[in-house]
Amino acid sequence: MSESDRLDRLEAIEEIRRLKASYCHWADRGYESAGDDAKGFAGLFAEDAVWTGGKGVPVVGRAAIEAHYSSFRPFCMHFATNGVIDVDGDHATGRWHVLSAQTSHEGRAIWIAGTYDEEYVKTAEGWKFKTVQFHLAFRTPYDEGWASTPHVDY
Repeated sequence: MSESDRLDRLEAIEEIRRLKASYCHWADRGYESAGDDAKGFAGLFAEDAVWTGGKGVPVVGRAAIEAHYSSFRPFCMHFATNGVIDVDGDHATGRWHVLSAQTSHEGRAIWIAGTYDEEYVKTAEGWKFKTVQFHLAFRTPYDEGWASTPHVDY
């Protein structure tokens, strides 16, 4: 691999890390510095992207992803870690662990954790999400914890 190719690869990895950080920022809501912006969130995706959240229902296309944003919980703060990104030209894949403190629509404090499997594509606008697939590890009430109540449906 040439030095130029290595530099391109490293720049792509950094841009994708920033893309993921922007995902967390725009998806967060309910506190002063949260992004809380459907248009900003959807703008991170390619026009024909597919986003699949914790309930496993795919949302297809940037416009549908923007509309689906309204169903997000009133408070959420995402912590994405352990990012592994593989770049192959104008395409890339990534896997992240996520822990998110959230408030359910019913007002209950919950923890959500899992992994994201993602595909990225380089567009004229820069790197965008092509697919985002969230795999749920647990969704649990804050006060009960995942050991006693690993999955709740809110």
